[in-house]
Amino acid sequence: MEKARAARIKAAFLYHFAQFSTWPEEVLGDAATPIRLCILGKDPFGSALEQLQGKTVHNRPLEIRHLPAGTSAQGCHVVFMGPMPERVLQASLAQLQHRPVLTVGEGEDFLKQGGIVRLVEEKNRVRFEINVMAARRAGLQLSARLLRLARIYEEAG
Repeated sequence: MEKARAARIKAAFLYHFAQFSTWPEEVLGDAATPIRLCILGKDPFGSALEQLQGKTVHNRPLEIRHLPAGTSAQGCHVVFMGPMPERVLQASLAQLQHRPVLTVGEGEDFLKQGGIVRLVEEKNRVRFEINVMAARRAGLQLSARLLRLARIYEEAG
């Protein structure tokens, strides 16, 4: 799949993941508080995120932030974890594990490591898998519509 097209599709997915997720009320603050979509580490989206400028999620403005790998993503509602060293990724996931943050990544072991949504490119399409247990631990509710479209990842154990 052409890289720019894949980036646009993935950026759109991030927006829809936010639309179909519900955070605990106390996390969102007052109605003017934006929903923060943070890109942690290397940004694979290029200009594709520009299509999200000015959009709203749950009647709140969507705010996009870029954070260097290894930085705290506290205060973010959705965190896309771009390519970064494995130990940095694990530390970032561990830091967010029981917090109401929707973590999204692409690594093969992302869900096994506690991530919530994994984007997968296969057969010229972008699909996604969801670790429902990780979402539950984070205190997030994912819409049934979103879950129907996903492949559900079952945690071992």
